[in-house]
Amino acid sequence: MEFKLIKNDHVLLKMIAEYRILTVTQLSALTLRSPQVIRRRLRILNNEGILTVRARGYGRNLGRPEDLIILTEKGMGLFLQGKKNPLTPSEYIADKMVESIFVDHELLVNWFRIHLIQIERVIPVLSIEYFSSQAVPFEQGSNKPPLLLERVPSNGEQEELTEFIPDGAFSITQREKKKTLLFFLEVDMGTETIASVDRNSKDVRQKIINYQCLFRSGFYKRYEGILKSNLNGFRLLFLTNTASRFTALCRLTQELLPSDFVWLTDQEKMFSDGLSGNIWARGGRTNDPPQSIVGPNLACESPIILK
Repeated sequence: MEFKLIKNDHVLLKMIAEYRILTVTQLSALTLRSPQVIRRRLRILNNEGILTVRARGYGRNLGRPEDLIILTEKGMGLFLQGKKNPLTPSEYIADKMVESIFVDHELLVNWFRIHLIQIERVIPVLSIEYFSSQAVPFEQGSNKPPLLLERVPSNGEQEELTEFIPDGAFSITQREKKKTLLFFLEVDMGTETIASVDRNSKDVRQKIINYQCLFRSGFYKRYEGILKSNLNGFRLLFLTNTASRFTALCRLTQELLPSDFVWLTDQEKMFSDGLSGNIWARGGRTNDPPQSIVGPNLACESPIILK
């Protein structure tokens, strides 16, 4: 008997394709279905060669890490049917990403995205549009740069540009007021040097300086056409994996003025109170009361309650 995808299968394929790598817990949070129901369907799709479930080795944390779910070439091909895309299904699958040392980084980026969806569930007057650095570029020609490739003047010289790719970007729009805010995301796993002696372009210090240049140059206003809204600046969000790293980056942020547009938190606060809670250190000022990225009037806790 020929296997046929059911409606919920298409939902699962879309989510795995968009996020590239997911766990059962993340799929449960996205679909609001129980992990048991998710696992049963994943086993069937795995047996059909549509996706694969990869076991992970034990890391430094206690307990067995969750398996990773990615689409196979067959699964990506099913998802891409009827869509305009410049590459083949094999060029989209996340095999290499699963083997990468950056897999924990990608999973935390995905948890951030899932918590953004939770904001829309809890505060329905807000709408959020997310742009991923890992997105499958359906409508984008293969010769075009990725959407999130940012360019800023190097050393104040307009002719020379420094390029960098944020971990993500998103907008929050309050529909009634027709007000849109732009955000850039950097997830920090503590693997990068905070401030190297030789001013390494890959350290966190230079990363903040790049965003200061982006803010000052006004190059971020290219998003006005994408979002169809006027933008007056943006916020740079740092999400760290530990409280100690959060403290270290807050200290750095306070030293790199102007940095009021840089907001920081850690993953424990995100999981505890949600992204719309008062969990953010504005400008790295940990002595000030924490703030919410949705503003004081809409601030509320929005944790994800897992089934």
